[in-house]
Amino acid sequence: MAQADPNREASLALGFRDVDTAAVGKLSRCLTYMDALPAFQQYKNTMIEMMRPQRGSITADLGCGLGFDVQRLAAMVGPEGRAIGIDASLTLISSARSTSGGLNTVEFIQADIQHLPFGSGSLNSCKVDRTLQHVERPAAVLDEIFRTLCSGGTVVCAEPDWGTFAIDDAQHRIAQQIAKVWSEGFRNPRIGHELKDRLKEAGFVDVQIKEVILSTPSFESSDIVFDITQSALQLAASSGSKEPLTWLASLRDRLSPVCCSVSLSIIWGKKP
Repeated sequence: MAQADPNREASLALGFRDVDTAAVGKLSRCLTYMDALPAFQQYKNTMIEMMRPQRGSITADLGCGLGFDVQRLAAMVGPEGRAIGIDASLTLISSARSTSGGLNTVEFIQADIQHLPFGSGSLNSCKVDRTLQHVERPAAVLDEIFRTLCSGGTVVCAEPDWGTFAIDDAQHRIAQQIAKVWSEGFRNPRIGHELKDRLKEAGFVDVQIKEVILSTPSFESSDIVFDITQSALQLAASSGSKEPLTWLASLRDRLSPVCCSVSLSIIWGKKP
């Protein structure tokens, strides 16, 4: 039977707080896998449609990870514009640069998004995708976005509300306990629920919200995206019981599909 990983950063929820000190390969695999899932592609397309980046404009993706969305934004702003990816991880930024194909309109910068390396009013649009759940001070990030956007500039944020996270048989006691372990690994597990009010507090106007459900259709996809195995291992280690691992094995081995889901809030706002 599996043993708990002694490295707590092996947990995706904890690892994304500081990628360069965590299990980088696991985190990169998760990001790449999620980018290819239809449910994730759909909400990402919604985000970019809400941003409406114009040709020749300057746009930024904060917490850009491997840079997939930066390349999509670059195609929209065209050769006269700029698409900038910001991430605190040197490893992810280096990977993003190596796969960007030397596009002149794309730039990747390693920086703390709580202190953006842009002048006031220099951006036309900005996005933050599943990143505020990890940062120490979400309000500081939103204040920096407000500062760096020009008048009329727009921001789109997408964040989950881990209070809605459900693992397959959501009524099962062990499933609920594992979901709780996973959710508690995030610095800001309810940020999706709070985000609309937070944007208003930062000064954004005409704030709009769209709720979507992110779900995974199999045990493999659920494990890659929502880290079920690691959370079960953590629960077994902390409780001293093998019951979480027995439940996990039954879930993995059953023939019917396994589904996990969480509510994601996509919020649009404009700087007056």
